[in-house]
Amino acid sequence: MDTGLVKGMTLPLQQYMQTYQDSVVIERAARSLETQCLAGYGFTVTFPPAGVNPPPNADDSNMPRRYGISDPVAAAKYGYELPPDTTEHPQPPKLSPAAIAVLTGRKALDPRAEEAPSTYQGKKVPKGGCEQASFDKLGARIDFTLPSHLDHDSLVKSQEDPRVQKALTAWSGCMKSKGYTVADPYAAVGLVPGSGSGSASQKEITLALADIGCKQKTDLVRIWHGVDAAIQQRQVEQNQLALQQLKEKNSGAVKAAEAALRD
Repeated sequence: MDTGLVKGMTLPLQQYMQTYQDSVVIERAARSLETQCLAGYGFTVTFPPAGVNPPPNADDSNMPRRYGISDPVAAAKYGYELPPDTTEHPQPPKLSPAAIAVLTGRKALDPRAEEAPSTYQGKKVPKGGCEQASFDKLGARIDFTLPSHLDHDSLVKSQEDPRVQKALTAWSGCMKSKGYTVADPYAAVGLVPGSGSGSASQKEITLALADIGCKQKTDLVRIWHGVDAAIQQRQVEQNQLALQQLKEKNSGAVKAAEAALRD
């Protein structure tokens, strides 16, 4: 759930992106299928659980930082930094060369590695190994380049809109009154050197709070989001068929993953 100045704000393209929750369900199902597939070749492998380390953004739109930092509560603690990752990261399983070959269809985990033999102990290995077979079974190899490209394009174009330009100028003037000379929110983080320790200095926190305060005063985020959303709505109308097909593919993959996890 987005917080701060972007709370409740959405963009038209978000419904055509794969959410983090979707990706976790698919990853869990794929790992379960990979485990079953590997067992068929005599390998007992336990993969770490998926979804133990959520990213700060729910999808590719990155709403929390799309228009620069937007959450005053987080800024008061972390400045421009992301909250520290306190999650314990489980170690990946140690795989023998033979298990790697059956899992990936390659001689090493590197995607550029040479292809492994197509059989193991006389049994045929699927093209791309158990990994590819599992994602194929779920229909989960989906290319989200189109919504990602459109999303980036709308953000760039929105900054060229006269309404956003005017709001950015007002924001910059507000920052000037607080002692900071900066043209746009993306450049603000560079005004104070990072501490290098992973935690924010008081100078950085003061700057971050000034940044968000000026966004509130000038209504920058609401104006920018409105223009951004209008551009995306046109993009959706122009790419409706391709986007709808992506949405249906993703929905099908999630349903297949949920079914696989129930089995």
